[in-house]
Amino acid sequence: MRSIPVKYENGVFIPLETLREIDEGVTGEVHIQEADKVEAMKSSSFFGLWKDREDISDGISYVRNLRDQHRYEK
Repeated sequence: MRSIPVKYENGVFIPLETLREIDEGVTGEVHIQEADKVEAMKSSSFFGLWKDREDISDGISYVRNLRDQHRYEK
């Protein structure tokens, strides 16, 4: 058995590498293994945006801190 990376696009699985040694018309099975969430996030342009910020240790505590602060004085 061989593993071939594919991309699903417009209802069709497209191989991401050249398949020279496979004969035309051969059938097989596709097993879907979803990408790791961290790997998917790394492809985002926002990944690592705040990595050099010393005042933001992690996103969750940063957002909680913002929510706890009162924005407007009464």
